[in-house]
Amino acid sequence: MNLSVLILAAGNSSRLGQPKQLVFFREQTLIEQVCRTALQISGKVLVVSGANAVAIEPIIRNTGVEILHNPGWEEGMGSSIRKGVAALAPESDAILILLTDQPFLQLRTLEEMVNIYQNSEKQIVACEYGGKPGVPMLFSKRIFPDLLTLQGDKGAKAFLHKYQKSIAFVPFPEGIIDIDQPSDLDNLS
Repeated sequence: MNLSVLILAAGNSSRLGQPKQLVFFREQTLIEQVCRTALQISGKVLVVSGANAVAIEPIIRNTGVEILHNPGWEEGMGSSIRKGVAALAPESDAILILLTDQPFLQLRTLEEMVNIYQNSEKQIVACEYGGKPGVPMLFSKRIFPDLLTLQGDKGAKAFLHKYQKSIAFVPFPEGIIDIDQPSDLDNLS
């Protein structure tokens, strides 16, 4: 299986007041952490940058990931997913989408997702936290056309209802901890 990883890193972190991708946690930035984890699951990792590209791209340029700048990042997460999927689709059987603001994401969660995908007929494997599906999410190539239609900031949750019988879930309780506002930084200690 040709698995690619798409890391969404284009947002401007307006509520946080600083680029969340550059927040330090466990002696590295969140963008470095997610890139290292992604490279352990796939040799094909694409980071979509945007608002803070000038600050973020030099940090990850020599890590082994590819970088794609999204000049339309202000359109929302959907535009970054579209750009990333369009770039990865020709050589991918599945794409795993990650965010940069989930500091407690571990390799074992991603390995479990890939294992479920490879050993089931499910087209989507999503993490579950707070009683809801969330990212990371893994999509088979059958779902790529839907990903290429995403608009705004809803992400893939916009169409998950269409695939209720084709989704498997992996518990990721720590996924509820993300970095969106200054008070969230307290959760990192």
